[in-house]
Amino acid sequence: MSVPPIEPRLDDGLPVLPRRRESALLSRSPVFALLAASVCGWLLWELAPDAQYALASRTPIDLGGPGAYAFERARDNRLVQVRGELAEAVSATVDQTGQARTVGRLAGTNLLVDRPGRGGPPVYEGRLLPAAGRLEYAPVVAAIRARGSALGDTWLVLRDGDRPGDRWLAAVGAGLLLLLLAVNLRALVKSLLD
Repeated sequence: MSVPPIEPRLDDGLPVLPRRRESALLSRSPVFALLAASVCGWLLWELAPDAQYALASRTPIDLGGPGAYAFERARDNRLVQVRGELAEAVSATVDQTGQARTVGRLAGTNLLVDRPGRGGPPVYEGRLLPAAGRLEYAPVVAAIRARGSALGDTWLVLRDGDRPGDRWLAAVGAGLLLLLLAVNLRALVKSLLD
């Protein structure tokens, strides 16, 4: 003879719903939520300039040409266009891809132009790098100065051919990181309030 299972009942005779089981130890840990939120925040900080550029205007800011440069219009991390001849050009390679590039100073200015290969028309259109992105050009600046260039201490770098629409993956990644950051901050607040 089998015994039927006993269902717990409230005083009114309705069955008691079983307690919702917490999914995992990680979802209850405020330490894990804080760590995950910190990592997401740091990655978002690192990815922010690329994500901002991905969403920037596709209409270039015209910085002019020889004799009529308008560098006061220059904005970091924006698409810009400038005309002029390169002076003191040096060859460089990109570490990740091994792609050959030419970096030269726009004659009479403190603007470096980083362009693929050599030659081409003297019209450059691309991303004006933010200050953090310009730091990796310090060895190139040293090589240009070694050639006797009067390149000043405050120099800019235009990466020719780098367009805002080319960086859509950075914007998607930043969106996912924002979502993960929000989920982890919510979990942190919930675990601290419980």
